[in-house]
Amino acid sequence: MTEYCIGIDLGTTYSCLAYIDEDGDPVVEKNFEQEETTPSVILFNENGEIIVGSPAKDMAMMYPPERIVTAIKRQMGQDYEVDMDGEKYNPIMLSAVILRKMINDFNENHGCDVKKAVITCPAYFGQNERDATKTAGTIAGLEDVTVINEPTAAAISFGFGNAGDGKKRVLVYDLGGGTFDVTILEIDGSSFTAVATDGERFLGGKDWDAVISKIVKEKVSEESGIDMDTLDADEEIKQTLVNDSETIKKRLSTAESTKGTLTVEGQKVVFTVTREEFEAASAGLIQTTIDIMDRVLASKDFAMSDIDEVVLVGGSSRMPQVKSAIAAKYPDAEVKVFDPDQSVAKGAALFSKSNSIMPAADAPVDPETGEVAPVEGVLSVHNVLSKTFGIKAMYEDGTEMISNIIFRNEVLPIESVKTYYPVDDGQSTIKVEIYEDAAVNDADGKKTAIIDGAPVGEFMMELPADVTKNTPIVVKFTATDEGILIASVDCMEQHTDYQIENDMKMSAEAIERSQGLMEKVSNAN
Repeated sequence: MTEYCIGIDLGTTYSCLAYIDEDGDPVVEKNFEQEETTPSVILFNENGEIIVGSPAKDMAMMYPPERIVTAIKRQMGQDYEVDMDGEKYNPIMLSAVILRKMINDFNENHGCDVKKAVITCPAYFGQNERDATKTAGTIAGLEDVTVINEPTAAAISFGFGNAGDGKKRVLVYDLGGGTFDVTILEIDGSSFTAVATDGERFLGGKDWDAVISKIVKEKVSEESGIDMDTLDADEEIKQTLVNDSETIKKRLSTAESTKGTLTVEGQKVVFTVTREEFEAASAGLIQTTIDIMDRVLASKDFAMSDIDEVVLVGGSSRMPQVKSAIAAKYPDAEVKVFDPDQSVAKGAALFSKSNSIMPAADAPVDPETGEVAPVEGVLSVHNVLSKTFGIKAMYEDGTEMISNIIFRNEVLPIESVKTYYPVDDGQSTIKVEIYEDAAVNDADGKKTAIIDGAPVGEFMMELPADVTKNTPIVVKFTATDEGILIASVDCMEQHTDYQIENDMKMSAEAIERSQGLMEKVSNAN
């Protein structure tokens, strides 16, 4: 049986699956409905079936809103669940439902049983979210899941499509349906090295849809005389606008204005939305993306002149205001919209293919680095740490702050050591409290206010009996290639190791039970 190299872009509003064909090219797979992207919409119907994709989206108006799940990616790694017919579904399980539908469709079409895939996630996802994404793949029926950052996957696809262009530094502007990422990468042949990244979990096309929805309600209210509160409280109107706002937004990407209708209390109201008023109302959203671009560039002291190309990916990057806003801030930037809906999935498939190529047993080894010489078709990918990590420490003035040890936007893997001291002579134990924050590695980023960080783990360590305030306590933080944080502490002969654990990690029993629920995912959507 053919073993396919699969890449999956698990998106907030749309998901996409690609594979490598017999010619070695990445190809997007059409789902059961013959669509290249699958709406990330889930419907729990009255028969106990789980419907995913366009059928769920099309039937949403016929069901109570609590039976429809959308934008679940925004909840990944969070303490969130929905109760459906007595069964509780967390974001991992709901994401697995979307993956299961896509994998089912691929298996049906190719007569196979896919067990291995690369799944993408936003670059700023922390360890909890990455664990959740991997577990979702396992529940969906995969046995081998690799997670790769979305902008890196897009850059791989971009590099594949622009082979021979030489070394480039690109800024990937990834505006999807629900999340936003900016990542600077250096591309050199088959080598892809992330330099800096930043992003926002709650920023994407859905927020622009909400702007359209508000504009429409204001126009309908003015035309019909029905107040806004009444429109806001009407669930049928709300669901209608969820679908119609996305359609209007897409139309305004190619037209200066568009018309629509909304039926309110039996009255059919015709309205017109112009691109000008839409862009004015959403100016704050687009400015946020420009601010994040500025932040990423500043984190490495780059000017836009240091960037060869700005690559726009993600379906929402098609909006004309994206290009115009970047051009207004950076008039000399070379901006290119690159395969916005499919580049992430294609890049993930290319990375999957790379992972399947093993160097020969007698492959030459570089005597200086100890690494196997590059193999044709194998990609070298290095990401950066998306968060800064440190520990709570007391300073000489008595204040407690986060003493940062390893910093975001440093290329993985990372190892850093810092020395601390006991507060008192004869101190018997220390509590090592690990925090994550957004500091950068400069003079101001060495310490962060506790309120500006988030606790991610803690452990106790016993100290030798004869410690004094001058006894060094050595803390080492190691971040692996996947961004997994491992801490070790040494004090005289005492040694303790610690790895951050995901508080919401599912047990083997819970995963097995959730796999059983995947049988409810309809194969004939």
